[in-house]
Amino acid sequence: MTQKLTDVRGAAVAAGLRVLAKVTPFVEPELVGLRGVVGVGDVCIDIGAALGLYTVTLSQLVGPQGTVHSVEPLVFAHPALSYVLRPREGRNVVRHSVALGVEEGREVMSVPVRHGVPVTGRSFLTAGANGLGSNVEFAEHLEVVVRTQTLDAFVAEQGIKRLNFVKADVEGAELRVLEGGAWVVETLRPKVLLEIEERHVARFGYSARDVVAWLAERDYDMRVWRQGGWRSVSRIVPDVRNYLFVPR
Repeated sequence: MTQKLTDVRGAAVAAGLRVLAKVTPFVEPELVGLRGVVGVGDVCIDIGAALGLYTVTLSQLVGPQGTVHSVEPLVFAHPALSYVLRPREGRNVVRHSVALGVEEGREVMSVPVRHGVPVTGRSFLTAGANGLGSNVEFAEHLEVVVRTQTLDAFVAEQGIKRLNFVKADVEGAELRVLEGGAWVVETLRPKVLLEIEERHVARFGYSARDVVAWLAERDYDMRVWRQGGWRSVSRIVPDVRNYLFVPR
């Protein structure tokens, strides 16, 4: 009965998110577009899962035959909503408390605080970063030590032989995740959805164009979600945060 309730809750949350994504700015519209990217039986990795909005959506799309690896190093992220909605729960969801980057070990994650509340969605691994960057707007910051791993090592450890989709929202460290997952990208060829913002990547000493170039060199095309479909683009668009990269 417990598992059945979890399944029902997951379906309800995913349906609600699709509606909110269409009519409000509070849920990313790309959630709606996942239906055309991910299918039944697919294997997915949600890197920087946070509350788990992508995790629960992917879980519904891949069905019982698929698997969603939900990766979030901050176990205290969104405690109230996590308890009520439980978006990272499901028979096809595997939760992992680890941060993916370029090295395996333990690193410091900077978590900004606003009005005494951790803003976990703006947290980032400090290794390789030149200061706070875009997070200077916050007056207070926590330093949390988390376990780190590369995407390549993660996939090997989990015994993943087929990978259809990867989503990564890591506040500017997207290129570092890709570099730590070069074998995965070049061999398993998953579709990749990245949040890319110039203000965040700058603290790591590269530009948004460098992320695009890295994937283009590996024969990936870039698309954005507009007017109900994934549209091809050749460069970063100022008013878009999320970019889908599809192998040729």
